[in-house]
Amino acid sequence: MSALTPAFLFDLESNMRTITTNEFARLTRNLWWNKIAKRIDSKSKKERIAWLLETAKIERTIKGGGQMVFEDIVGTTTEFENENAVAGLKLKKEQLEDHDGNGVQLATHWSKQVGALAAYWPQEVVANAIKANPVTYDGLAFFHNAHPVNPFASEYGTYANLFTGAAAGVYPGALPIDASVTVEVALANLQKAIAYIGSIKMPNGKNPRKLRVSAIIVPPALMARAVQLTNAKLIVQSAATGALAGDVEAVIQYMALGQPIQAEEFGANFGGSDTDYYLACEEITSDELGAFVYVDREPFQVVYHGPLTDAELARMRELQWTTEGRNTVGPGHPYQLFKCRAT
Repeated sequence: MSALTPAFLFDLESNMRTITTNEFARLTRNLWWNKIAKRIDSKSKKERIAWLLETAKIERTIKGGGQMVFEDIVGTTTEFENENAVAGLKLKKEQLEDHDGNGVQLATHWSKQVGALAAYWPQEVVANAIKANPVTYDGLAFFHNAHPVNPFASEYGTYANLFTGAAAGVYPGALPIDASVTVEVALANLQKAIAYIGSIKMPNGKNPRKLRVSAIIVPPALMARAVQLTNAKLIVQSAATGALAGDVEAVIQYMALGQPIQAEEFGANFGGSDTDYYLACEEITSDELGAFVYVDREPFQVVYHGPLTDAELARMRELQWTTEGRNTVGPGHPYQLFKCRAT
């Protein structure tokens, strides 16, 4: 008599569901992508997202009043097209019927993998998008040193979210924190980045954008140094300041970087750099979108066979399980993610 019965299949698929759900939840707790990207639910094949620029400003009138200034609220849009992503498992009937067919082990192992991969997928595609440096709504690469403060008013100037090369004016240039510099210099470089970020204006060209660094994201090679920089109480200062151990605890608390986030995806072994790092930012006045957007049209879901009769199951020569999702990733606001290079 066949071991592949409706009751056997029901128990197998119940176990597969539990394994997938548990693995999805386990991995979700250890991801960083939502520090950078905002998840947006989509209801169509293509999603058009509008950015309205904060161009309003209040100004004093001439003495005696009677003068009113009207501002144009301007914006721009970007269209994202959702794409399919799939995975599947196919087992012969004999693999489940025979004790040495390993069918049950294969099915449960696949369930574990697919649960973890579905949870990890947004981080994978967000990391790939960051490394690809796509063009944003202002027509420039995401990491660039001359993003317009207001794409419709060039007189308001530009800002950079890529720190590299030589310093110029308020632009800090390259900001290494790796072992090529001392801890004192590395801490000073972080402060330079934070100071520059605080100097960025709103699209009205008048008010500060009120950005705050919410996280420092580093490859594994920089993790030890990043932990040191975000937790130090004392650091050795240069000879010019007496070569003494300086108290930096208050400075680090002011910077409010929290614990650094290790992102293996940005390491040299995965197409990144072991000396580059990223600063994720939040805008105090508005938080509608992130540096990137993860558009989710159809969340990943495993398709199971469900209840079958003996006759239906007897006619099946193989069993298949599939999972499919529809989603995409696109660039959002460049001023919410800064790339800091060592050179």
